[in-house]
Amino acid sequence: MRRRKNSVPLLLIGVTGGILLFLFVSVLGSGGGESPEQVIQEFYEYEQKGDFGNSWELFHSEMKKKFGKSSYIQTKNHVFLGHMGVDTFEVEMGKMEEVKNFEFSKDGPTFKDVRSAEVDLLFESQFGEMTISQICYVAQEKGEWKILWGYDF
Repeated sequence: MRRRKNSVPLLLIGVTGGILLFLFVSVLGSGGGESPEQVIQEFYEYEQKGDFGNSWELFHSEMKKKFGKSSYIQTKNHVFLGHMGVDTFEVEMGKMEEVKNFEFSKDGPTFKDVRSAEVDLLFESQFGEMTISQICYVAQEKGEWKILWGYDF
């Protein structure tokens, strides 16, 4: 007599493998699970601490072309800590909005599927209380949300 092979273990292995593959792809495709809001918050938390090197790491590659890392760190330290005489500042982030077409600068590039939020930086400086408002944009780069500022002028 011939023995029948039981296909249940094979089916179970296939279903389990499919679920694991789906979870793996979902995690990789989500950019580490960080939302655009979280990336902006993380960026400004680094800025508040004066950790401009780590905030620079969250820049999109187009921003990194505009600012070399050491130049960005030195300029931020010089302007905010030196000239303005501030140790830290408060941050207020507005509502996140979807931007269909974002033109980085007058020379390009143009990004699709961008998010933006107005960010207010509140300083108590040697010049009194000051607020700097800036629109912060985030765009996907290699599956992760990255920071951009607008230079379309």
